[in-house]
Amino acid sequence: MSNRTTKIATIAAVATFALTAFAIGASNTPGENFPIMVSDYFLQGFDSSGNATNIDPLPSSYQDQYLYSNCYNSSHCYSGVPSGAAIFKTPSGLGTTPNSDYPRVELQAYHEFQNGQTFTNEQTGTAYIVTEPSTDSIIFAQIHGDKVGGSEMFKLRWVSGEVIAGVKANYGDTEVKTNLIAAALKSKINYTLKAVGTSSEIKVTITVSVNGGSAVSKTFTYPESGWSGINLYFKAGDYNQDSSADGSEAVVAYSAFNVSYN
Repeated sequence: MSNRTTKIATIAAVATFALTAFAIGASNTPGENFPIMVSDYFLQGFDSSGNATNIDPLPSSYQDQYLYSNCYNSSHCYSGVPSGAAIFKTPSGLGTTPNSDYPRVELQAYHEFQNGQTFTNEQTGTAYIVTEPSTDSIIFAQIHGDKVGGSEMFKLRWVSGEVIAGVKANYGDTEVKTNLIAAALKSKINYTLKAVGTSSEIKVTITVSVNGGSAVSKTFTYPESGWSGINLYFKAGDYNQDSSADGSEAVVAYSAFNVSYN
């Protein structure tokens, strides 16, 4: 059993967590506004020197230059984004985690699941792409695997004003991208990323709406044989797809965030 699975062993088999039962506030830390970021995720971010590091678990008191509550002070406040939203800020070309070419300030869930198991797991969020890097490319939600080299099962991308699904039907496949919906900078992007597992496959359904408009939904099928034995988990935040230290940065805000496992 992995460390991520061990840390949630005491959580009930059926667990649903509501994150926004109360109003978020700028005077609170991200962990206070979104307790599930503390209880069910750890942070892949940076230390004060800009070196990639894991913060495990994310302290409820945590607030720094890479993850903070919007408008907690006047120099860390983006207009057009709700006060108290969790700001994930990733400078281009900063340090990277192992086996990656790109920097990230990204949450990774402790809870793991495998293709071939029976479950209905769901991550939801309300996200805003606040600032894009020079490449105009950011990943802000994922289903990822623990096997090196091609285990990005699903990526929710923002590229040049489009929300795009990136899919690898089998481990190690070339990613296939599907345009979902247009979303300008600072648009309110509501998404539901739902994974339903059976003994033979996982079906992943992504549902996205922008600024309260009509939702777009797509379902992708992953055969058990293509993902056998790989532990999978949700991710969310700001995975900047710019490896050049060019002075640009990716900024993603989350004003709502939730996860459930059944």
